[in-house]
Amino acid sequence: MKRIVWAYGRYTNRTIRHLGDTFENHGYVLEPFSMVVPRWRKLPAMIVSARWQDGHLRGFSSVHPWTYSHLKVPSHLQDWPVFVFGDMILSSAPHFFYQDLNYQTILNDRLAGKKTYMYDHVPLGILKAQVRVQHEHYAQVSQVFAMSQWTKDAILATGAIDSARVHVVGAGSNLGRTCRQNPYTEKNLDAKTLIFVGRDFVRKGGPLLLEAWSHVHRMMPTARLQLVGPGAEWTRPQMNVTAVGDVDGEYVVSLLKQSTGFVMPTQWEPYGIAFLEAFSCGLPAIGPARMAIPEFLHDGLNGYIYSKDDPLTLADSMLRLLSNDDATWALSRQAFLDSRNYTWERTFEKMSRVLEVPGDSSMWFA
Repeated sequence: MKRIVWAYGRYTNRTIRHLGDTFENHGYVLEPFSMVVPRWRKLPAMIVSARWQDGHLRGFSSVHPWTYSHLKVPSHLQDWPVFVFGDMILSSAPHFFYQDLNYQTILNDRLAGKKTYMYDHVPLGILKAQVRVQHEHYAQVSQVFAMSQWTKDAILATGAIDSARVHVVGAGSNLGRTCRQNPYTEKNLDAKTLIFVGRDFVRKGGPLLLEAWSHVHRMMPTARLQLVGPGAEWTRPQMNVTAVGDVDGEYVVSLLKQSTGFVMPTQWEPYGIAFLEAFSCGLPAIGPARMAIPEFLHDGLNGYIYSKDDPLTLADSMLRLLSNDDATWALSRQAFLDSRNYTWERTFEKMSRVLEVPGDSSMWFA
C-alpha cells in the first residue's frame, strides 16, 4: 500500500485538493496533515520578531523559523513518507517537497531592491534565517518537485542540494474537468473581450492593466475588459471595465468561454496557473517575460509576451489580440493544444517516475 502524509499550510487550496485527488485516483492513501502551529507556540517568535513599522507594531511569527521548529507529524505517522507543499522536515521518514518559490529568491529580490509584495515588510534578518533553515531542509529531503525550470534553477543556485534530487513536474489547471475539444469559436472573436483572473489585483499588475486599457479603449471603444477577483471598486464603466469580484470556479469557466483572450501583467508571479486555466478554455494569453511564465507562454504561438512594463507596450499586445482574428484563431488552437501538457494527471506522471522507482517499489513505501 502506498501511504503518504499530505502536509500543507493552514488551509487546503485547489492545487492541494486537485493534486491529492489525482494521487488517490492512482491508489495512494493520503493522510492530511495541516502544518498549523498553536498560537501559544508562536508567541516566542512573535516577541522576538516584533517591529515598529509604519506606525504599527508588527510581528512576523508566520515566517519566523522558530514557529515551525518543533512541528512534527503524530507518532503513528512517523514511518510514513511525507509530501510537503513547501519545505518542512516533519519526521525521519522520506520527504518530498513541491515548490514554486524558495526563500533565497525572495531574499535576492529584496537585496536587489525589487518588490516582493507579501514579503516586502519582512525583516531581512528573518529572511536570512529562513534561508539557512531551508538549506538545511534541502540537505535532508529525499526529492524536490519544482513547478518550473525557473524554480529548479533557483533551488540549485543555493548550492544546498544536487540536481539529481530536483525534478521539474509542472502544474495543472484548477478549473476541474477539461474540454475534449477547443471550445473557442467565432463568438469568442466577436466578443472583443479580454479577461483578467486574480485576487491580488495590485501584485498581478492591475494598475498597469487599467492604464494600458485606457489606450485600448481609445482605439477600440467597444472592446471590453472583465476583471474576475477584484471588487466592484475597480469597475470603470466609462472604459467598459467590469469587476465581478471573487466567484466560484464554474462561473470563472463560463466567463473564460465568453472571452476573446486572457491578460495578466503580473508583477511577481512564481508560476501562474491562471494562464494554464485560460489555455484549457482555448484562450490565448498576454503576460510578462517574468519568472516561470516564458516556459509556457510563447510569443506569437499561444499568446503574446512582453519584456517591458510599459502601458503602451501592453496595450499594443492587447490590440493585436483583439483586432487580428486570423492570428488570434491560430493562437487559440495552440493554446488549447498546449493545455494538454499542463494537467494534474501529467504532473502526477512526472512525480510517479521518482516516487515509484522501477523494480524497487519499497524504496520509499513500506
